[in-house]
Amino acid sequence: MTALQRATILLAATLVLGLGPAHGKPATLRVAPDGRPLVLVFSDNFDTFRQLGEPAGVWRTTFGDGTQLGLDRRSLPTNDELELYVDPDLSDASGKIGLNPFRIHGGFLDITALPTPQSVLLRLANHPYVSGMISSQPSFSQTYGYFEMRAELPGGKGLWPAFWLLPADQSWPPEIDILESVGDPSHIYSTVHSTLQPAVGIEAHVSPNAFHTYAVSWDRKRIIWYIDGQETGEQSTPADLNKPMYMIANLAVGGDWPGSPDGSTNFPATLTIDFIRAYKFADDRS
Repeated sequence: MTALQRATILLAATLVLGLGPAHGKPATLRVAPDGRPLVLVFSDNFDTFRQLGEPAGVWRTTFGDGTQLGLDRRSLPTNDELELYVDPDLSDASGKIGLNPFRIHGGFLDITALPTPQSVLLRLANHPYVSGMISSQPSFSQTYGYFEMRAELPGGKGLWPAFWLLPADQSWPPEIDILESVGDPSHIYSTVHSTLQPAVGIEAHVSPNAFHTYAVSWDRKRIIWYIDGQETGEQSTPADLNKPMYMIANLAVGGDWPGSPDGSTNFPATLTIDFIRAYKFADDRS
Protein backbone atom coordinates (compact mmCIF):
# COMPACT_ATOMS: atom_id res chain seq x y z
CA MET A 1 0.00 0.00 0.00
CA THR A 2 1.45 3.36 -1.03
CA ALA A 3 1.23 6.56 1.00
CA LEU A 4 -1.32 7.92 -1.50
CA GLN A 5 -3.47 4.82 -1.21
CA ARG A 6 -3.36 4.95 2.56
CA ALA A 7 -4.52 8.56 2.40
CA THR A 8 -7.70 7.38 0.67
CA ILE A 9 -8.68 4.93 3.38
CA LEU A 10 -12.32 5.59 4.22
CA LEU A 11 -13.09 3.07 6.92
CA ALA A 12 -11.29 1.63 9.94
CA ALA A 13 -12.72 -0.92 12.34
CA THR A 14 -10.66 -1.95 15.38
CA LEU A 15 -11.13 -5.24 17.20
CA VAL A 16 -9.10 -6.98 19.90
CA LEU A 17 -8.80 -10.69 19.28
CA GLY A 18 -7.49 -13.35 21.64
CA LEU A 19 -4.82 -16.00 21.34
CA GLY A 20 -5.24 -18.75 18.78
CA PRO A 21 -4.45 -22.39 19.57
CA ALA A 22 -0.87 -22.75 20.76
CA HIS A 23 -0.35 -26.27 19.39
CA GLY A 24 -1.89 -28.54 16.79
CA LYS A 25 -2.94 -27.81 13.21
CA PRO A 26 -6.64 -26.90 13.05
CA ALA A 27 -8.80 -29.09 10.84
CA THR A 28 -9.83 -27.92 7.40
CA LEU A 29 -13.13 -26.07 7.29
CA ARG A 30 -16.45 -27.44 6.16
CA VAL A 31 -18.28 -24.13 6.41
CA ALA A 32 -17.20 -20.51 6.36
CA PRO A 33 -17.84 -18.34 9.43
CA ASP A 34 -21.06 -17.11 7.78
CA GLY A 35 -22.31 -20.70 7.45
CA ARG A 36 -21.67 -21.18 3.74
CA PRO A 37 -20.45 -24.72 2.90
CA LEU A 38 -16.89 -24.94 1.62
CA VAL A 39 -14.87 -27.37 -0.50
CA LEU A 40 -11.10 -27.46 0.06
CA VAL A 41 -9.27 -26.90 -3.24
CA PHE A 42 -5.74 -25.96 -2.10
CA SER A 43 -3.80 -26.81 1.04
CA ASP A 44 -0.18 -26.72 2.16
CA ASN A 45 0.60 -27.85 5.71
CA PHE A 46 4.33 -27.30 5.11
CA ASP A 47 5.57 -30.77 5.90
CA THR A 48 8.04 -30.05 3.08
CA PHE A 49 8.86 -26.94 1.06
CA ARG A 50 7.41 -27.42 -2.41
CA GLN A 51 9.30 -24.88 -4.51
CA LEU A 52 8.20 -24.56 -8.13
CA GLY A 53 10.51 -26.47 -10.46
CA GLU A 54 10.88 -29.38 -8.07
CA PRO A 55 8.70 -32.55 -8.08
CA ALA A 56 5.21 -31.61 -6.84
CA GLY A 57 6.37 -27.98 -6.71
CA VAL A 58 3.76 -25.35 -5.82
CA TRP A 59 5.44 -22.10 -4.78
CA ARG A 60 7.15 -19.57 -7.04
CA THR A 61 9.68 -17.51 -5.07
CA THR A 62 9.55 -14.36 -7.21
CA PHE A 63 6.87 -11.98 -8.38
CA GLY A 64 5.31 -12.33 -11.83
CA ASP A 65 4.97 -15.35 -14.09
CA GLY A 66 8.62 -16.37 -14.24
CA THR A 67 9.37 -14.86 -17.66
CA GLN A 68 11.60 -12.11 -16.26
CA LEU A 69 15.06 -13.25 -15.22
CA GLY A 70 17.76 -11.69 -13.05
CA LEU A 71 16.72 -9.61 -10.07
CA ASP A 72 13.81 -7.84 -11.81
CA ARG A 73 10.97 -9.45 -9.88
CA ARG A 74 12.64 -10.03 -6.51
CA SER A 75 11.56 -6.80 -4.78
CA LEU A 76 9.01 -3.99 -5.07
CA PRO A 77 11.01 -0.81 -5.62
CA THR A 78 7.77 1.10 -6.27
CA ASN A 79 7.21 0.77 -2.50
CA ASP A 80 10.83 1.76 -1.76
CA GLU A 81 11.36 -1.68 -0.22
CA LEU A 82 14.88 -2.64 0.85
CA GLU A 83 14.79 -6.43 0.62
CA LEU A 84 15.68 -8.79 -2.19
CA TYR A 85 13.74 -12.05 -2.24
CA VAL A 86 16.18 -14.92 -2.54
CA ASP A 87 15.95 -18.71 -2.79
CA PRO A 88 18.39 -21.62 -2.92
CA ASP A 89 18.48 -21.53 -6.75
CA LEU A 90 19.39 -17.85 -7.14
CA SER A 91 22.67 -17.59 -9.03
CA ASP A 92 24.76 -15.28 -11.18
CA ALA A 93 27.81 -15.66 -13.42
CA SER A 94 29.86 -16.73 -10.40
CA GLY A 95 27.46 -19.53 -9.46
CA LYS A 96 24.80 -19.93 -6.78
CA ILE A 97 24.46 -17.12 -4.26
CA GLY A 98 23.97 -19.63 -1.45
CA LEU A 99 21.16 -18.02 0.57
CA ASN A 100 18.00 -19.80 1.69
CA PRO A 101 15.32 -17.85 3.60
CA PHE A 102 13.05 -20.91 3.91
CA ARG A 103 13.10 -23.53 6.66
CA ILE A 104 10.65 -26.34 7.36
CA HIS A 105 10.35 -27.60 10.94
CA GLY A 106 7.59 -29.65 12.53
CA GLY A 107 4.96 -28.70 9.97
CA PHE A 108 5.83 -24.98 9.92
CA LEU A 109 7.50 -22.81 7.28
CA ASP A 110 9.87 -20.09 8.46
CA ILE A 111 10.52 -17.18 6.08
CA THR A 112 13.50 -15.29 7.47
CA ALA A 113 14.81 -11.81 6.70
CA LEU A 114 18.27 -10.55 7.64
CA PRO A 115 20.88 -8.02 6.55
CA THR A 116 22.58 -9.07 3.31
CA PRO A 117 25.94 -10.72 4.02
CA GLN A 118 28.78 -8.46 2.92
CA SER A 119 30.27 -11.30 0.88
CA VAL A 120 27.33 -11.23 -1.58
CA LEU A 121 26.18 -7.60 -1.31
CA LEU A 122 27.57 -6.58 -4.71
CA ARG A 123 26.18 -9.72 -6.34
CA LEU A 124 22.71 -8.73 -5.07
CA ALA A 125 22.81 -5.19 -6.45
CA ASN A 126 23.51 -3.75 -2.98
CA HIS A 127 20.08 -4.58 -1.59
CA PRO A 128 20.69 -4.17 2.15
CA TYR A 129 18.38 -7.02 3.23
CA VAL A 130 17.42 -10.47 1.96
CA SER A 131 14.15 -12.25 2.65
CA GLY A 132 11.67 -14.66 1.07
CA MET A 133 8.28 -14.78 -0.62
CA ILE A 134 6.03 -17.56 -1.89
CA SER A 135 3.48 -17.21 -4.70
CA SER A 136 0.94 -19.75 -5.93
CA GLN A 137 1.32 -18.44 -9.49
CA PRO A 138 1.00 -20.53 -11.69
CA SER A 139 0.06 -23.58 -9.61
CA PHE A 140 -3.20 -22.21 -8.18
CA SER A 141 -5.59 -19.34 -8.81
CA GLN A 142 -9.33 -19.01 -8.35
CA THR A 143 -12.23 -16.58 -8.76
CA TYR A 144 -14.02 -16.19 -5.41
CA GLY A 145 -13.72 -18.40 -2.37
CA TYR A 146 -12.35 -18.47 1.16
CA PHE A 147 -8.58 -18.06 1.61
CA GLU A 148 -6.75 -18.45 4.91
CA MET A 149 -3.25 -18.48 6.42
CA ARG A 150 -2.36 -19.37 10.00
CA ALA A 151 0.85 -17.63 11.01
CA GLU A 152 2.89 -15.92 13.72
CA LEU A 153 4.14 -12.49 12.67
CA PRO A 154 7.49 -10.88 13.46
CA GLY A 155 7.73 -7.51 15.13
CA GLY A 156 10.27 -4.73 14.70
CA LYS A 157 10.60 -1.42 12.90
CA GLY A 158 10.76 -1.84 9.15
CA LEU A 159 9.25 -5.34 9.01
CA TRP A 160 6.27 -5.84 6.69
CA PRO A 161 4.76 -9.37 6.58
CA ALA A 162 1.78 -9.87 4.27
CA PHE A 163 -0.71 -12.38 2.82
CA TRP A 164 -2.48 -11.17 -0.31
CA LEU A 165 -4.12 -11.97 -3.65
CA LEU A 166 -3.13 -10.75 -7.13
CA PRO A 167 -4.74 -11.34 -10.57
CA ALA A 168 -3.64 -14.38 -12.56
CA ASP A 169 -3.63 -12.22 -15.72
CA GLN A 170 -0.77 -10.17 -14.18
CA SER A 171 -2.77 -6.92 -14.17
CA TRP A 172 -2.74 -4.45 -11.28
CA PRO A 173 -4.89 -3.34 -9.61
CA PRO A 174 -7.00 -5.13 -8.35
CA GLU A 175 -5.47 -6.58 -5.18
CA ILE A 176 -6.88 -8.07 -1.99
CA ASP A 177 -4.68 -7.66 1.09
CA ILE A 178 -5.81 -10.27 3.59
CA LEU A 179 -3.11 -9.36 6.09
CA GLU A 180 -0.46 -6.67 6.40
CA SER A 181 1.49 -5.67 9.49
CA VAL A 182 4.09 -2.93 9.71
CA GLY A 183 6.45 -3.24 12.64
CA ASP A 184 3.75 -4.07 15.21
CA PRO A 185 2.48 -7.68 14.96
CA SER A 186 -0.54 -6.81 17.10
CA HIS A 187 -1.88 -4.30 14.54
CA ILE A 188 -3.37 -5.85 11.39
CA TYR A 189 -4.43 -4.11 8.17
CA SER A 190 -6.71 -5.53 5.45
CA THR A 191 -7.40 -3.67 2.21
CA VAL A 192 -8.81 -3.88 -1.32
CA HIS A 193 -7.19 -1.98 -4.18
CA SER A 194 -9.31 -1.32 -7.27
CA THR A 195 -9.36 0.90 -10.33
CA LEU A 196 -12.99 1.75 -9.54
CA GLN A 197 -12.98 2.98 -5.95
CA PRO A 198 -10.60 4.34 -3.30
CA ALA A 199 -8.82 1.88 -1.03
CA VAL A 200 -10.93 0.86 1.96
CA GLY A 201 -8.83 -0.15 4.97
CA ILE A 202 -9.86 -2.42 7.82
CA GLU A 203 -7.81 -2.45 11.04
CA ALA A 204 -7.81 -5.03 13.82
CA HIS A 205 -5.71 -5.84 16.87
CA VAL A 206 -4.53 -9.32 17.87
CA SER A 207 -2.38 -10.82 20.60
CA PRO A 208 1.30 -10.61 19.53
CA ASN A 209 3.76 -13.51 19.70
CA ALA A 210 0.98 -15.97 18.87
CA PHE A 211 -0.47 -17.82 15.91
CA HIS A 212 -3.64 -16.42 14.34
CA THR A 213 -5.64 -17.42 11.27
CA TYR A 214 -6.06 -14.58 8.78
CA ALA A 215 -8.77 -15.11 6.16
CA VAL A 216 -10.95 -13.48 3.52
CA SER A 217 -14.29 -14.52 2.04
CA TRP A 218 -14.70 -13.15 -1.49
CA ASP A 219 -17.63 -13.48 -3.85
CA ARG A 220 -19.28 -11.45 -6.56
CA LYS A 221 -21.03 -9.18 -4.06
CA ARG A 222 -18.98 -8.97 -0.84
CA ILE A 223 -15.46 -9.20 0.56
CA ILE A 224 -15.34 -10.08 4.26
CA TRP A 225 -12.19 -10.37 6.39
CA TYR A 226 -11.78 -12.65 9.40
CA ILE A 227 -9.20 -13.28 12.11
CA ASP A 228 -9.58 -16.52 14.08
CA GLY A 229 -13.07 -16.88 12.64
CA GLN A 230 -14.24 -13.45 13.82
CA GLU A 231 -15.29 -10.88 11.24
CA THR A 232 -13.11 -7.76 11.21
CA GLY A 233 -14.75 -5.88 8.35
CA GLU A 234 -16.38 -6.06 4.94
CA GLN A 235 -17.01 -4.12 1.75
CA SER A 236 -18.72 -4.56 -1.60
CA THR A 237 -16.73 -6.30 -4.34
CA PRO A 238 -15.55 -3.88 -7.04
CA ALA A 239 -16.44 -4.87 -10.60
CA ASP A 240 -12.78 -5.25 -11.55
CA LEU A 241 -12.35 -7.96 -8.88
CA ASN A 242 -14.21 -10.69 -10.76
CA LYS A 243 -11.24 -12.62 -12.10
CA PRO A 244 -8.93 -15.44 -10.95
CA MET A 245 -6.46 -14.45 -8.22
CA TYR A 246 -3.42 -16.24 -6.79
CA MET A 247 -1.91 -16.09 -3.29
CA ILE A 248 1.30 -14.50 -2.02
CA ALA A 249 2.89 -14.62 1.43
CA ASN A 250 6.04 -12.62 2.06
CA LEU A 251 8.19 -10.78 4.58
CA ALA A 252 9.20 -7.39 3.18
CA VAL A 253 11.76 -5.12 4.83
CA GLY A 254 11.59 -1.33 4.68
CA GLY A 255 9.48 0.78 2.36
CA ASP A 256 7.47 3.97 2.32
CA TRP A 257 4.96 2.58 4.82
CA PRO A 258 6.97 0.76 7.55
CA GLY A 259 10.11 2.87 7.17
CA SER A 260 13.61 1.45 7.46
CA PRO A 261 14.79 -0.89 10.21
CA ASP A 262 16.82 0.71 12.98
CA GLY A 263 18.86 -0.37 15.97
CA SER A 264 15.74 -1.67 17.71
CA THR A 265 14.97 -4.17 14.93
CA ASN A 266 16.10 -7.67 15.80
CA PHE A 267 17.51 -9.81 12.99
CA PRO A 268 17.10 -12.46 11.85
CA ALA A 269 13.34 -11.77 11.71
CA THR A 270 10.97 -14.62 10.91
CA LEU A 271 7.44 -15.03 9.60
CA THR A 272 6.29 -18.52 10.66
CA ILE A 273 3.45 -20.08 8.64
CA ASP A 274 1.48 -23.08 9.88
CA PHE A 275 -0.69 -23.55 6.78
CA ILE A 276 -2.18 -21.83 3.74
CA ARG A 277 -5.54 -23.06 2.42
CA ALA A 278 -8.11 -22.07 -0.18
CA TYR A 279 -11.71 -23.20 -0.55
CA LYS A 280 -14.48 -22.73 -3.07
CA PHE A 281 -18.11 -22.17 -2.07
CA ALA A 282 -19.93 -25.50 -2.39
CA ASP A 283 -23.30 -23.89 -3.02
CA ASP A 284 -21.91 -21.60 -5.74
CA ARG A 285 -23.85 -18.59 -4.47
CA SER A 286 -21.09 -16.20 -5.55
